[in-house]
Amino acid sequence: MNTPALLAGLGTSAVLGGVTCIVIGLAGRGPVEPVRPPSRWPAIRRALIARRRLAVISFFAAVAVLGLTGWPVAACATAVAVLALPKVVSGRTAAQQIRKLEALELWTRRLADLLVAGRALEQALEQSASRNVPSAITAPVSSLARRLRVAQMPTEQALRFFADELNDPVGDRIAAALILVARRRGKGASALLHQLAQLVAKDVSDRREVEAARAEHRTTVRWIIGILVTFTAVAITQRSYVAPFGTPVGQVVLAMVASLYGVALWWLHRLGSSAVGHRFLTDPGKQR
Repeated sequence: MNTPALLAGLGTSAVLGGVTCIVIGLAGRGPVEPVRPPSRWPAIRRALIARRRLAVISFFAAVAVLGLTGWPVAACATAVAVLALPKVVSGRTAAQQIRKLEALELWTRRLADLLVAGRALEQALEQSASRNVPSAITAPVSSLARRLRVAQMPTEQALRFFADELNDPVGDRIAAALILVARRRGKGASALLHQLAQLVAKDVSDRREVEAARAEHRTTVRWIIGILVTFTAVAITQRSYVAPFGTPVGQVVLAMVASLYGVALWWLHRLGSSAVGHRFLTDPGKQR
């Protein structure tokens, strides 16, 4: 047996096998997600589309009122009412805020339990995205896990992106606590998250009580709107009863009355609205 030829053949086979494995490995790698700040354009676009639709409805409503009554002031008041009243009578924003806080509380507790089981922070964050995340925070949590797993983004930067997607002061508190855990890598992270979850739960309870009180103001707003709708129906059906409003002086008086109603509705809306807190984590896109 020719020993040098055998060794040369084995060496060549080893080199070719190594090159083949490298090629297969590179070909099997998926595309790496580009690191970019979260975009708010989809939400802005949806808001613009909704406002444009509402503007079209307000225009046609104003034209209809002008055709039925012949009162320019009533037409203008109708257009403004169609644009403003959905926001005034709705408590959707506060309800969405409470659902988000409840979701953050649940997710924080689950994350604390994962850390108790001995998992590293990054591993716990990735696994938390696959454990029935509440719908209110599904997108931010999934993006966080994807940035850590696929893009291999630094943990602190990924958490800042996570806070920016949540866009909430409570989300900033949770992200800041996780950033401290990522920096120190010490014990007590699970206990810290459990305490933070308890604070969020108390915040949710307090907001529910406040929202129950504010719902009374929205009920008052609905009663006022009912009175205005009744007056509009009378104006359409009983022309002789509201004929004085058709004069120039009557239009001035109607404008004053509509303005007073508008100020009252705005004031009641302010009483029934909660102020959004200020965030303290900076925009990750501005990080150096």
